[in-house]
Amino acid sequence: MNNFLQIIELGFFSPLMQIAVVCILFVAIVCVQYKIFKKIGTFSHNYPPITLTLFAPIYEEVLFRGIFLAGLIYLYGTTSAIVITSILFGVWHIRSIFFMPKKKVISQVLYTGVILGPIFAFVTILTGSIWIAVILHSLNNLFAPITEHKNFF
Repeated sequence: MNNFLQIIELGFFSPLMQIAVVCILFVAIVCVQYKIFKKIGTFSHNYPPITLTLFAPIYEEVLFRGIFLAGLIYLYGTTSAIVITSILFGVWHIRSIFFMPKKKVISQVLYTGVILGPIFAFVTILTGSIWIAVILHSLNNLFAPITEHKNFF
C-alpha cells in the first residue's frame, strides 16, 4: 500500500523546504485573515481562523489523500480512488453550513469535490507524498479570502 504521509525529496524541493513553505504559508494566511478582520470586523468565510490557517490543509490532506486515497487505491485502483475521495472531500465541506451562507456552501462543495479534490489526489499520486497537496491547499486557503475581499489591502 502507498504511504503518502511521508515527506520525500521532490527534485530540489527537500523535506525541509516543504516544511518551511507550509510554515510560511501558515503565517501568510494568518496575516491575510488579520487584515480582513481589521478591515471588515469578521474573519474570511466566517471560519474559525485556526481552522482555515493550519488545521484544514494538514488534517484534510492527511485524511483524504494520506489515508483514504492510499487505502482506496489499494482496494479499487487509482481512478476509482480519485473519484471516491474527491466526492467525499466535496461532501466533507457541507459542514461549512455552520460558518457560511447556503449558496457559498454549495459552491464550495462543488469546487472542492470537482476541482480541488481531483487535483490534490493527482498531485499526491504523482509526487508520492501529501505535502505538495498540503501546500496547494494552503495556497488555496490563502487566495480564497483575497479574491473574496479584493480591496482589503
